[in-house]
Amino acid sequence: MNYLWKLFGTYRGVLYAHPVYTQAVQSSILMGLGDIISQAAFEGRGIKDIDKGRAIRFAGIGLFFTGPVLQLWYMKLAKLKAKSLYAVTAKKVVADQLVAAPMVLFTIMSSVYLMEGHTVEQTKEKLKNDYCEVLLTNYKVWPLVQFVNFSLVPVNFQVLLVQIVAIFWNTYVSLKSHKTGANHEDCPLATGGGWENYDAASEKSTDETKEGSAQG
Repeated sequence: MNYLWKLFGTYRGVLYAHPVYTQAVQSSILMGLGDIISQAAFEGRGIKDIDKGRAIRFAGIGLFFTGPVLQLWYMKLAKLKAKSLYAVTAKKVVADQLVAAPMVLFTIMSSVYLMEGHTVEQTKEKLKNDYCEVLLTNYKVWPLVQFVNFSLVPVNFQVLLVQIVAIFWNTYVSLKSHKTGANHEDCPLATGGGWENYDAASEKSTDETKEGSAQG
């Protein structure tokens, strides 16, 4: 037990001395772990069949993007003021879910797909199919987690709590990022007059141009 306390004390010292770097490393480890769990538990792969390159790419996103960005973001949120703890926590949760969550999810999902060698058009199609569903699922999970996080946890430990919970979340995001097939019925962006209407308008415009050329 004393060894664990010493280990935690060392971690805390490094965290307070180098918060951004520390969060980057731990986010990298936990995001890579989430992808490995996704492959092993939900995609039926044995340990020897784990796609190591895919896990490394996911870990790289944690190292260079998720960890540093979330730490800097939480430090910024810590400066918000309000008349009560409840009010300031609510402000932080709203800001986090309306600003950071959509951006972070978009970046992770698009980065995963692009790093696997897919084209920009294929990446757009993937986001059209799955992004809204993942974002809506996010809103079922993270507001409560973040309310507890922002109200009870010191700012330098907030990313750690998020990343512990995110072992399971990253497993889900990794699974969705590598899922094949369309899911238009769950995505308002794809069915609510966005992408499909744009595509239909583009096809109509192209057809009209061809007809005009033919008549000319």
